[in-house]
Amino acid sequence: MPKKAPGPGHDTRSIRVPKNYCFACGKHNPEGMRLKFAYDEEQDCFVCRFRLGKRYTGPPGHTHGGIIATILDEAMGKVNKLRHVVALTSRITVD
Repeated sequence: MPKKAPGPGHDTRSIRVPKNYCFACGKHNPEGMRLKFAYDEEQDCFVCRFRLGKRYTGPPGHTHGGIIATILDEAMGKVNKLRHVVALTSRITVD
């Protein structure tokens, strides 16, 4: 059987895992954020509404920069899904 070519953007194959322990969106990760994205057909976009608790704070009254980067990374993954692009984040910068 011929090997399935990887998607555009990287050479990593997609795999199915029985449980999702992703820190950002995994429902099986008890320490994770459990972000839930819903597809809005009218707007052709994903929407995620969330409230961050104290455990995700950095300086008083601010969200930790690593958490902001995680949310952005997860959101960009959804954009890629809309465009049928398979990609992994190799670098991200948050100022």
